[in-house]
Amino acid sequence: MYSVLKRKKGFTLASIISCIVLFSVLITIVINVIIAFKSQRESLYNNTLELNRITAGDLSKTTQSLVISMKRSLEITATYLSDADLESSAVLAQLDFFMGTNHYFNSIAVVNAKGVIVSTSPNNLGVIGRKVSTEEATQALKLQKPHISKPYISPSNRMIVFVSQPVFSREGAYRGYVAGTIYLQHENIFREILGVQNENNSGSYFYVVDEEGNMIYHPHMEDHPKNVSMNAAVQQLMQGKSGQQQVTNSQGVDFLAGYSVVPETQWGIVSQTPVSYIEQQSWELITDMLKVSAPFVLLLLFLTLWLSRMLASPLNRLANYAAQLTMMDQMPDTLPSQVHWNYEANQLNATVALAFHEMKRKNDELFQESQTDALTGLPNRRTLKLVTEDLDRRQIPFSVIMLDLDHFKSVNDEFGHPKGDEVLRLLAAMMLEHKREGDFCFRYGGEEFTIVLPYTSEEDAFGVAEQLRKQMGQADTPIGRQVTLSLGIASHSNQLSEIDDLFKQADDALYAAKHNGRNQTILHSQLSEQSA
Repeated sequence: MYSVLKRKKGFTLASIISCIVLFSVLITIVINVIIAFKSQRESLYNNTLELNRITAGDLSKTTQSLVISMKRSLEITATYLSDADLESSAVLAQLDFFMGTNHYFNSIAVVNAKGVIVSTSPNNLGVIGRKVSTEEATQALKLQKPHISKPYISPSNRMIVFVSQPVFSREGAYRGYVAGTIYLQHENIFREILGVQNENNSGSYFYVVDEEGNMIYHPHMEDHPKNVSMNAAVQQLMQGKSGQQQVTNSQGVDFLAGYSVVPETQWGIVSQTPVSYIEQQSWELITDMLKVSAPFVLLLLFLTLWLSRMLASPLNRLANYAAQLTMMDQMPDTLPSQVHWNYEANQLNATVALAFHEMKRKNDELFQESQTDALTGLPNRRTLKLVTEDLDRRQIPFSVIMLDLDHFKSVNDEFGHPKGDEVLRLLAAMMLEHKREGDFCFRYGGEEFTIVLPYTSEEDAFGVAEQLRKQMGQADTPIGRQVTLSLGIASHSNQLSEIDDLFKQADDALYAAKHNGRNQTILHSQLSEQSA
């Protein structure tokens, strides 16, 4: 009889609840992982592109300054040689002194007006008395002005760059030129800056090309083709453009690249990171999040399963009791306890809610980080777009104040980026202090900020802007000196078909304020009146 009672048809309520809870948790985890992965990947993608663009720009500026200093040093040497006997020992001593006090060039030489090499340093090159023969050296004679050659292969099979400065007498007669040569694959100051790169886990690196797309520096020069003009970033550099984009290199590997031109030489610098690294970092972040959440989720699942069985046990006992009634001749000695259906449902919902609380909190944190500027605590540009689109959709008129710290680059250069960050936070605090109820403050990017003022005309916005400008100009700043603002204002109207047009108007007014001397506020309507 009891063996028959053990034969149960269908699934128990505890099993059904357990399966539903387990399935719900798994689906929620999968959805959150997908959302978090896409959000993190997009953020890393954009940040990496921007970082590589900045890196390439910084290297470009460093190289530009180096080339200018190099040309200046040659100019000073040329001035010294203007009335000197080019073949004298004093000239040789001057060249040796030049080579001993800087590391710009691998060698330096003096060529007279007839194209004959009369002095070199180091003086063991064995070329004194020879006439120059390369196209680059001959071209320098013809130009009779400062000249930087394209990279080329010398007769000694070296890739070099030739930098020359003409020598004129005090009466203005051309006497020849002094020239320095840079061996691109040998030790010199260029190679110290551009040619040697530290190992890194991301696989990021940078390389340098000339204006025709020929490789000058690369961390694996021996394994890399000499011309990479088919690379999309290099094509932009060959057109004199700087920027950032995703590219595929000659080996078919996808990279996130930032690139910048060196104006003095027309070289291009590309800093890039493999896309695979971004994918890896995104998955590692998701894995870390799951590792942190897993113990909580597992604990909550265990409690939920235990509780579901506890809540379903009265129904199980009732089912067994009903089965006994069909198989037994008399009532059993004990009856099952009463089932509280509403209580069971409420407890199940509460348990499931607890199971997802941790994942929801982490997802909310990720969303909040994507909407807020980490440095100032102000909403970021993404939130600005959402707010203005909402105002436009609800047909609420508003004005926009675009503001920018004057000469902020000099603050970072002179006092360092930490002090610059303190100045940015000071401005953000003042913006929040001056904004009215209902106004919105945002960090637009860099040292540029935005205030959105609903139901506010240009004139009223001007008053708010001027109060902020004056207080900032009088504030005690972290750098101990005055920091001023330039501001531009535009007002939303039905004539503007796109919100982007409004921000362009405000930006035009800001540009005018910068152009007119800074530390002032200009309305876009004033620009319209002036053009009329």
